Amino acid sequence: MHSSGDPQPIRPPRLFPGARVALVAPAGPLAEERVARSLELCARLELEPRLGAAARARHGYLAGTDEARAADLVAALRDEDVDAVWALRGGYGTMRILDRCGLESAGLRPRVFLGFSDNTAVHAALGRQGLVSFHSPHPGGAFPPTTEEVFRRVLFTADAAGALPLPPGAAPPRTLVPGVAEGPLVGGNLALLAALCGTPFAPRTAGAILVIEDVGEPAYRVDRGLTQLRLAGLLEGVAGLALGRFTESPADEPPELLEELLGQTARDLGVPAVVGLPVGHVDENWTLPLGVRARLAADGAGSLTLLEPAVT
Repeated sequence: MHSSGDPQPIRPPRLFPGARVALVAPAGPLAEERVARSLELCARLELEPRLGAAARARHGYLAGTDEARAADLVAALRDEDVDAVWALRGGYGTMRILDRCGLESAGLRPRVFLGFSDNTAVHAALGRQGLVSFHSPHPGGAFPPTTEEVFRRVLFTADAAGALPLPPGAAPPRTLVPGVAEGPLVGGNLALLAALCGTPFAPRTAGAILVIEDVGEPAYRVDRGLTQLRLAGLLEGVAGLALGRFTESPADEPPELLEELLGQTARDLGVPAVVGLPVGHVDENWTLPLGVRARLAADGAGSLTLLEPAVT
């Protein structure tokens, strides 16, 4: 699926029953019930959880000090006995420790890294090294059947997951600009992608399908984030826009305002674009392998197909 001149993504080994999963909190603090739900989900998935030392810590709006959170993440990413690293939640704080973790250096052993929202920062840093990572639900949140099906298809088998299923009864995604795009998946939370502009961790997006989602943002702040990406050059050469859910918008803001903004952005870029994919701060949250080639079909409802295995 790659041309001869493209670097191949570095895929981690697949998950399996009994795989050892480090549960870490690189961003915000956790309530005890969220920790308990995370341990219960690991048991349901037949994964062996290893709770990070800072997982129950609290330091203001952070899960422990920068030193403690960075130490947990570094230890998990470098532990030879750990098969996967799963962020327990987002919030805020991951960017504060990026320069403490050596993520900009080559040599990390490929392993599954899972999370979304604020953990977009870690995905971007790993992606700069060619490592595949996984924009996925956090373990303490909802994990309904379609979410679990996609999680297992992407992570537990070394086959391409193919067309990703839509949750039953959910509103279908909508085409903003028709067409078909192929390329590796890149992206995540818009606020984090904008904040990474100008840093050594900003993702490379040329030729990629850019995945974007966000929560609690009015249209003008989504506009500001997209404008920052444009001015920083991160929208140049993208193959397509796979837009997830933009949830918890202000109640007094017309929903069509945001959709028109997203549509205008896609039209200005002249690339296929779909909005409303089950990606983001929603119960039905697809697990997407960032760095793996996919096909975005903007043809009415819109669909996303993973063309390559995400794991080995």
